[in-house]
Amino acid sequence: MTDLSKYDYAGLTQLKKEIETELVRRKEQEKKQLLSDIEARAAESGFSLAELLALAASGKKGAGAKKTVGAAQFANPANPEQTWTGRGRKPQWVLDYIASHGEDLSGLRI
Repeated sequence: MTDLSKYDYAGLTQLKKEIETELVRRKEQEKKQLLSDIEARAAESGFSLAELLALAASGKKGAGAKKTVGAAQFANPANPEQTWTGRGRKPQWVLDYIASHGEDLSGLRI
């Protein structure tokens, strides 16, 4: 370890700048080395890095990811094509049924 007590304020400030510069340089150096290692490992296994990244990207959820839709639990008696999973906001036909029949949705269950 370096004895920092021997530095004055200006010396510490200069040392801080040098350390920050070196940290940035080393981070970039380590990223390049890691990328090289990963590419070599992928090649040993018969893959390209692009193939692996495409696979990783396809398995992630986020913007553009397809949502899973639950199975329909309720159907509109007047129009059986209108269904509802029971999750999320109630469709208007469910609200109308509740208004006329009360909260019991058993008459709508598929």
